[in-house]
Amino acid sequence: MTLESERNSSSEEITFKLEELFFSRTDPAGIILSGNSVFQRVARYEWNELLRKPHKIIRHPDMPRALFWLLWDTIKKGEPIGAFVKNRAKDGRFYWVFAIVTPIEGGYLSVRLRPTSSVFAVVKQEYEKLVALEKRENLAPAESGKLLLARLAELGFANYTSFMAAALAAETQSRDEGLSRPHDESIVFYNDLVTAARTLLEHASSISTAYEQNQFVPFNFQVQAAQLGEDGASISIISDNYKMISTQIESQMSEFITSAQKVFDAINTGQFMFCTARIQKEMMRAFETEPETAGLSREAESKVLDQQQATYTNKAVAGLKSIAKQAKKFTQDCRGMSQLASGLEVTRIMGKVECARLSSFNDSLGELLNDLEVFQKTIDRGLSDIDQMNQQIQWKVNRLLAAAEAA
Repeated sequence: MTLESERNSSSEEITFKLEELFFSRTDPAGIILSGNSVFQRVARYEWNELLRKPHKIIRHPDMPRALFWLLWDTIKKGEPIGAFVKNRAKDGRFYWVFAIVTPIEGGYLSVRLRPTSSVFAVVKQEYEKLVALEKRENLAPAESGKLLLARLAELGFANYTSFMAAALAAETQSRDEGLSRPHDESIVFYNDLVTAARTLLEHASSISTAYEQNQFVPFNFQVQAAQLGEDGASISIISDNYKMISTQIESQMSEFITSAQKVFDAINTGQFMFCTARIQKEMMRAFETEPETAGLSREAESKVLDQQQATYTNKAVAGLKSIAKQAKKFTQDCRGMSQLASGLEVTRIMGKVECARLSSFNDSLGELLNDLEVFQKTIDRGLSDIDQMNQQIQWKVNRLLAAAEAA
């Protein structure tokens, strides 16, 4: 191939059918041990050029180093990962995939599908910017990885797990639409769960913010009580009560936010596991219809694919149970917070009654009571919305569990 023809081919994309899936299996060092015929065809290599070669043989220079740093950092911990990847075929042309890489006994399994969702279009632009930045700033992979995660946060993803779950769900739905398949109700439910969990976090955060804005109210009450002299004795007692309740709220606030975050994380993980199991199961069925590949054992590879889809099907069910557990725990935390909020309301009413009796009542004290009322309403409203979201989450999780157990 001449330099000119290689340059021209590098700008050409290889497309494969939407219904096609392909996989490759590697050892722990990323050395290719096997794959299917679609992988070999799309990569344009002969099998003797692929087997026992590093998987990076198909790596494209347009890919940010950050992504591979994140990929290896994740799978070495024994955790799965999903990512959009641009690969380079033997003839210099490129092809895009969404790769689901999962640890298996003796290495890793990567199942790939053709990306078509709106998320994919955004990611391509972000990759281009990151690659340019890596080259301009001569960034180390870990440094670039941090920038990638920061950019995902700007795009509304709390972490990479939430991104890859949303991306895989979007790709699975887009693939179903492209193949004229009916919508997968389970994915719709998971998307609803993610939305509900995000709302939980937002309401929990609003309660935390309201607390921070009102954490000096007890001190300000004490100041007002001191200025009132003997008339302020009752206000001082009320202030002490408020301070006691406020301290309890502070001690529970961190656990309250953590509990909401665990619900969110469990839902994102569950969504990714469900979609992974679905794609792996489809990969297994597709492989059974492929022609034999010389030098590779169909029986051995079928066994790997079958074991892996069974593993992730079980992980998906376990994920649902984890969501249910975390949602139940969060409900308990909300009840505890609600009881404390009721104590605040009693304290506020007592303060209002006592202030009405004071001949030396001043505007500053009235403003403090108004601030306390706003805080109280913020907590009540937030907890009420959280309770509704939690009920929806638990109902949808029960539906998904019933469907999973019936499958």
